[in-house]
Amino acid sequence: MILVAGGTGTLGTRVVRAITASGTPVRVLTRNADRAKALRADGVEIAVGDVRDPATLVPAMHGATTVVSAVQGFAGLDPGGATAVDLGGNENLLRAAEAADVRRFILISAVGASPDSPLDLRRVKHQAETTARRSRLETTIIRPTVYLETWLGILTEMIETKRATTVFGRGDNPINFVSADDVAALVERATHTPELAGATVEIGGPGNLTLNELSRTLLARHNVPEKINHVPLPVLRAVATLLRPIKPAVAALARFGIIMDSTDMTLAADTARATVPNLPLTSLDAVLAHPSGPAPGPTSRPA
Repeated sequence: MILVAGGTGTLGTRVVRAITASGTPVRVLTRNADRAKALRADGVEIAVGDVRDPATLVPAMHGATTVVSAVQGFAGLDPGGATAVDLGGNENLLRAAEAADVRRFILISAVGASPDSPLDLRRVKHQAETTARRSRLETTIIRPTVYLETWLGILTEMIETKRATTVFGRGDNPINFVSADDVAALVERATHTPELAGATVEIGGPGNLTLNELSRTLLARHNVPEKINHVPLPVLRAVATLLRPIKPAVAALARFGIIMDSTDMTLAADTARATVPNLPLTSLDAVLAHPSGPAPGPTSRPA
């Protein structure tokens, strides 16, 4: 039995599908059973619990041999944000997994995770990685680049409601986007590939795109005249500073926008594909031709 925490999000739903397709039983840990109705209809077991509440994790671990953590609290509704979910939640999952004699723990982190990252989320992800490595479990850490489906969802919603897109900053910084389907395929392989036990691997997509390029592609696809609005970097910096005490989620999004527009968002080396043969490499055209599953934006609640 594989327990997937965060199994109702952009990546988590795809992870569940990939694992069940291999014939392995899956249990999804979620705070909201209603969000998992479609998964339950597909025969997936549902456990209601909250990674921030250790007592709710005990029954969810029963019989599990592997735990996949795809939880995220970045810019969510939890006042503690990433610290409460990505760090505290993963610490709780790890302790519960050790107590239940789970063998393997697969942590979804992020490219750029480091103790000195300018982005809060990446610093918290690094702390979670360190905690996972110090546990007694066989730990695999997967660091994806930015999910393509998430940004397609964000920009498409803008086009459908406003017939335009709004981009943080200049929008011409090259960004490596990866399909969540590709990351899910890697997670599924990590559940049974010995070479990935104890490994930290990074995975990205086939090329780099700017947010302006992504906007133009979607505007043309929707037959909407090209209109891309921009929020200048000085405005983003002001929002990130002034709103941090009163609206931390908005401030976090502004900081993320600054990072996406002003730092290197490419991928130096796809170490996942160098380690695991035959992983899919899904292009933008392929994702647009075959959209699959929900693509909630960064304001999604943690599972």
